[in-house]
Amino acid sequence: MAKRKAGESEADAGDPLHPRLAGELFGHDEAEAMVLRSFNAGALHHAWLITGERGIGKASFAWRAARFLLSRDGEGGAADRAPATRLDVPSNHPAARQIAAGAHSSLFSLEAGGASAIGVDEVRKLRAFLSLTSPGGWRAMIVDPANDLTIASANALLKAVEEPPPRTVFFLVSHGAASVLPTIRSRCIKLALRPLDAAPFACAVEAACARAGLDAPDTGQMQRLHALSGGSAGRALNLIGGGLLALADKLERVMDRLPRLDHAAVHDLIRSASGAKNAETFARLCDLIEERIEARAKSAAQGAGCNTTEAALWAVAWQGFRERRLETDVLNLDKGAFLLAAFSDMERIARKA
Repeated sequence: MAKRKAGESEADAGDPLHPRLAGELFGHDEAEAMVLRSFNAGALHHAWLITGERGIGKASFAWRAARFLLSRDGEGGAADRAPATRLDVPSNHPAARQIAAGAHSSLFSLEAGGASAIGVDEVRKLRAFLSLTSPGGWRAMIVDPANDLTIASANALLKAVEEPPPRTVFFLVSHGAASVLPTIRSRCIKLALRPLDAAPFACAVEAACARAGLDAPDTGQMQRLHALSGGSAGRALNLIGGGLLALADKLERVMDRLPRLDHAAVHDLIRSASGAKNAETFARLCDLIEERIEARAKSAAQGAGCNTTEAALWAVAWQGFRERRLETDVLNLDKGAFLLAAFSDMERIARKA
């Protein structure tokens, strides 16, 4: 049956934005067609590595594909059925209802909770699940994200992926394939999902807002969100739900003016995120800074004028920011000083670049 992720409460299990509840998926038709071709040919691969930026629908794709497979139990072989043209499953289908309730007996999910990694004990539970007698239909395993596997848990998962029971399919979600164990990668078909273009992005954001009971952005806000989030509907929802559009706009203006540091704007950001009453704003601002530094590293590495030196500088800055952020939280250090040092580091790197 579907497993609640580590550290998740009963209330969290009812999160309306959990990817298992996403009835539609926007902007990933090529990946969907690839799975359908394999399924219709009667040669569905047993392991799929779904990669791409955070928040673009990777987990929703995994749950969508799993729901499709589990809805096909009881059908004849590939030669006896009409080819499937979409992964859609009606919400009133028994498999869809069971998955939405987190109670399907042929689905197992491993999901990291917050800062928690997916430990070896959790993977052992998955392997124990696979050792149970199969009801004879499809079984689906979801790992989200595979990046959060420890070395021990990745090696334990490898044994399951190497020799899966018949009609068992793994869907591994990954924010970066390079951090997944190479021996696991080599046994998977890679589905690389891209950030959403403006039209599917708007559809995804509107659908998620409807599920979460949020007001959908107007056209102007949607355009800003698309630019700020880099085509990630998940990031856009964080901005909307956390009331962070203004904060993100301020940070974007600071980043856009680098290598010149707008000290007045920086101090305004620091003031808004300092003090015990602004702990949530501090956390959200740190999340946004991490994302912007990561985006700079990827842009330098993958852009038209590929600059590996600049990419390395931003990558080191990203890692350093994460480590100092954790240290600041654990030791209750001065948050303002931490943020000021981070902006000074970004100014220094931008000048070198």
